Amino acid sequence: MPKTIEDAFAKADRLVVEVNLLNLSPQAAQIVFKHGGLQQGQTLKDVISPSTYRLLQNHVQKTNVPINAFHRFQPWYVTLLLVETEIRKTELQQQLGVDLYFLKKASGTEKPIDELETLESQLSLFSTFSLKEQERFLRQTLQDLQNGRDYLTKMAEAWRQGNVGVLERTLIEPFRAQKDSQQLFDRMFTRRNKKMVSAVERYLQKGQRVFLVVGVGHMLGDDGIVSLLQRRGIQVERVLSAAPQKNL
Repeated sequence: MPKTIEDAFAKADRLVVEVNLLNLSPQAAQIVFKHGGLQQGQTLKDVISPSTYRLLQNHVQKTNVPINAFHRFQPWYVTLLLVETEIRKTELQQQLGVDLYFLKKASGTEKPIDELETLESQLSLFSTFSLKEQERFLRQTLQDLQNGRDYLTKMAEAWRQGNVGVLERTLIEPFRAQKDSQQLFDRMFTRRNKKMVSAVERYLQKGQRVFLVVGVGHMLGDDGIVSLLQRRGIQVERVLSAAPQKNL
């Protein structure tokens, strides 16, 4: 990471992440299926429209994953599996995520690690969406992944360069197209952003120096963490320090 980022981490009193991925419960797989699996006797084909199922069929034909691998899961979880499959086709590596990088660094020190959420709270958020809302999420993702490699690498490069405009057009604007997708965005991001900002305020009130790592989607837009903090009168300074050049 850039020296400015490494220095900030070194000076921080504690690391704060969405979920500590190095400290997951032994029951994590059961929790995943509890919130991501379908009821006994149901299959994915039973809970989404024929047109969406055809889109999914067309998509998976381009991969080595058989469509029946998705049949026992709710549409929202199928969406995450599709994104993960596309990521594996690129040079991007999930095990090199920024949260894991700093979690591993903190775990080798006495620096405390706090979680803003839990695995169960994150998964339960998705599972509370109606099946129709989940299907819209699935369709939106299938459309975004029509050029999956280009979409993901473009987003990663924009993040590396700090190109907020491209990130907002890629991550936020697709949700603004329809009222239903706006409501989905509100539940996935805006409501959680407000809780994260409240946590930041509590740390600031205690005078603690905190290194906070959250997904970039939480930082963008008028309802992102940065804008919310600024509206509450908290000074936010952007550190412009691009990561080393690498081919993606």
